[in-house]
Amino acid sequence: MRKLKVLGVLLLLCLVLSLTACNDKKDENVIAPDKIDNAVADNSDESEPEEDLVEEDNHEGEALSPLTGLYVDEDVVKYRPLAIMMGNTKSAAPQSGIGSASIVYEIPVEGGITRLMSIIEGYKEIDKIGPCRSCRYYFCHFAAEYDALYSHFGQSKYAKDTLARKEVLNINGLKGASGECYYRTKDRKAPHNAYAKGEKIYAFADKNYGVEYPESHIDHFLFADLDTINTLDEGEDALKVTPGYQVDAPYFTYNADDRLYYRFQYKDKHIDQETGEQLTCTNIIIELVSISYFDDKESLKIKTVGSGEGYFVTNGKVVPITWKKDSEFKTTHYYMSDGSEIKLNRGKTWVLLVNEKNKNNIKFN
Repeated sequence: MRKLKVLGVLLLLCLVLSLTACNDKKDENVIAPDKIDNAVADNSDESEPEEDLVEEDNHEGEALSPLTGLYVDEDVVKYRPLAIMMGNTKSAAPQSGIGSASIVYEIPVEGGITRLMSIIEGYKEIDKIGPCRSCRYYFCHFAAEYDALYSHFGQSKYAKDTLARKEVLNINGLKGASGECYYRTKDRKAPHNAYAKGEKIYAFADKNYGVEYPESHIDHFLFADLDTINTLDEGEDALKVTPGYQVDAPYFTYNADDRLYYRFQYKDKHIDQETGEQLTCTNIIIELVSISYFDDKESLKIKTVGSGEGYFVTNGKVVPITWKKDSEFKTTHYYMSDGSEIKLNRGKTWVLLVNEKNKNNIKFN
């Protein structure tokens, strides 16, 4: 009897131990509440990778320049640019403020030298622009194409009638109150020491002509789309461009890294005197024109109206083009061989007028 009781106790003890073991095993498979959130979070990280954050260009307060196609302060594009005559003899160079020009025209004058007309946006903030030299009538034709203020220091006798035209916003340093816009420096001898002050030019123009673009204004050039390049794949190589002028002997060399042409003249870098930086541009237009003389056999007569041939240079390439200008103060248009208007790459442009008789002096290497 006693043996049966002992056996019963042992069986009961085994049953208790068995149930305890089962409960312990069950607990091993249970996830603690404080670990559930972590498990879900870890799983979420694995299934949903982080999105890349892309920074968009912010051009708030800016607008596209009608002269370069680049973003500039939105206030700058509201008012007319300044087209200022600059001397380009060895005594007149280097010029001041020319590095700020969006477009530069280089055209022959008497004695085989060239004169420059710099078209500058945002000129109001520039204190020294020049040296400012006298007008030749054909520069007025191009200044009017941009509805620009025309700044000069005197004129040839053949320019007087053109300067009197309403299309020319004349700011003459040798006549009337507009002389207040200019000053002379002591570091150079006359006539190479007359300079314009941007703020004074702006004030004079605001009073006499209005500084904002007229409603009739039409942008001059077409540009390649933003973030694209006009590669001119059909063109020939133009890594060095020599227009053939004899006195300043200028040329441009192409840098493929920044897609810019660097300007040289008088056997040295052509710089802005104020910044010391070499002048560069993205586009070069060479316009072949008929050049003859007035009755004095000295003053040049240049045919800017009509049509002719030329070259368009950009991105290390050159293509032949044609140009057409319907009247003196209408816009000059430049066309590709297929009849479409050229599209500039966004940036600065040099326009050079070359005597069509000297076409063979133009070199592209």
